[in-house]
Amino acid sequence: MRFLPLYISLLLLTACYQTESTLTDSLIYCADKSPTSLNPQISHDIASLDATTHQLYNRLVKIELISKRFVADIATHWVINEDKTRYTFFLRKDINFHHTDYFTPSRPLNADDVIFSFKRMLSKKHPFHFVNGEADNYRYNHPFSSLVQDIIKIDDHTITFLLNKPDATLLANLAAHYGVIHSQEYALQLLKTGHPEKIDYFPIGTGPYQFKQKNKQIIRYQAHKFPWQAPVTINNLIFDITPNSTKRYAKLLSGECDIITNPASSQIKQISKNKSVLLSSQPTGNISLLSFNTKSSPFDKKEVRHALSEAINLDTILDAVFFETAVATNNLLPKHSWAYNPRTKKTTFSPQQSMTKLKVINFDFNKNIRIIAPIKNSIFNPNFYKTAELIQSNWADIGIKSEIILLRESELHNTLLTGDYDIYLTGSSPYIKDPDNLFRPLLSCNANSFEGNSSQWCDETMQNLLDATLLETNFIQRVKNYYQLQEMIQAQRIYLPIAHLLRFDVFNKNISGLLVDPLTGIDFQAVRKVLPINKVKAH
Repeated sequence: MRFLPLYISLLLLTACYQTESTLTDSLIYCADKSPTSLNPQISHDIASLDATTHQLYNRLVKIELISKRFVADIATHWVINEDKTRYTFFLRKDINFHHTDYFTPSRPLNADDVIFSFKRMLSKKHPFHFVNGEADNYRYNHPFSSLVQDIIKIDDHTITFLLNKPDATLLANLAAHYGVIHSQEYALQLLKTGHPEKIDYFPIGTGPYQFKQKNKQIIRYQAHKFPWQAPVTINNLIFDITPNSTKRYAKLLSGECDIITNPASSQIKQISKNKSVLLSSQPTGNISLLSFNTKSSPFDKKEVRHALSEAINLDTILDAVFFETAVATNNLLPKHSWAYNPRTKKTTFSPQQSMTKLKVINFDFNKNIRIIAPIKNSIFNPNFYKTAELIQSNWADIGIKSEIILLRESELHNTLLTGDYDIYLTGSSPYIKDPDNLFRPLLSCNANSFEGNSSQWCDETMQNLLDATLLETNFIQRVKNYYQLQEMIQAQRIYLPIAHLLRFDVFNKNISGLLVDPLTGIDFQAVRKVLPINKVKAH
């Protein structure tokens, strides 16, 4: 009999979710993971970004998803000085912080809140810099930390960022997930009561939704009581943490969820055939790569790098390793990037041509190529070993010998720093939407192997183009420069791009206005849910 109360509670809880999922002002989002915190400044995993960036907070500027241009958010406008080291932002005067059971603000947002938020990341003397620092997810290892020299308050609604050197990526950093603005007044209240750690778990922001409550499975939000933007139509937003992909999809079909994320790769084909739901796929910034060590002979010759690339069947890797969760790519940048060069050519799988080219340049077929890869799979690649096996098999078909070496993180770190490898299976995951955040770690002479430049590439012409583009504020010229850089990268074949990873979300057809930004997370602000609601049926 002792199980009866628990059983009844579960039935009531399920009935409650089903009831809420039928209301047009309530929306249930079934996520696969719980956020590590409710502050995207310190938590960079996608579960945390989904739960925070667009729901709870605002930033000085943001990137318009269609035009890819920077537009005002908390700032009304900004000006840049002539030498591009001072960016001055003018703030809106009508922005209210959330009014919750645990905090009632006495004033609107002002310059003090902006400076407080950014200096937490910049200054080790800031009272909140080390708060919650014991958590594994805690780090300020994004580009912003080394970019800004100081932030100066001009008046209550004007601030100036002083840069260490001219840098066109400041706006992209301010539009990133970690560019969110917190309430200084709330933070000071937490310090006074002796609970500064609550800032990251009982958040106060200015976004369209405010935090209500959280347990292990459920996060509840409600619409901002005093919104400065257009009011949302979804008053009750619920995150239901359901790790099992089969259960998530079942909840969608039964009406317990309106939207689910990250269906299993084995479910993609089935879901795509179900006419009762919509499947959304978005290329992320995460890219899987093969890196040639250009300091190791004979991989210092571009002819060898090109020929070896042509012997690799990327389509087979895509099917056998990534299934439906990635798209083939011939470019380091994803297609949705404003700097993507559509003229770059795809590497054609041609083993016979590869072998012929290698013979022409007197390639030593007795050489044993060392392929290193992490022993632990990652967001870049669900199975490094399988990928290495397929490459090994392709090369064996044309008489090339190779060995696969899987390394733990500490071993990998040492091997990369010593340069004792030929090929490295890796990936890249940029923090911001500026291409420099992808290209510089991979190509700069100043970046070491562990920081990203596992090809050990250093070329004066490329370095000069990278540096010049970092100073260039003319948008059209920056695009031209990055087009040129992509053509140079492809001509040298420093890296072989394998695949861009996809993000999948599935939602009922009565849902509209859902936006997903691959780098900052899901956005429910414009979502509408309409009647009549037809119960979703399994295909």
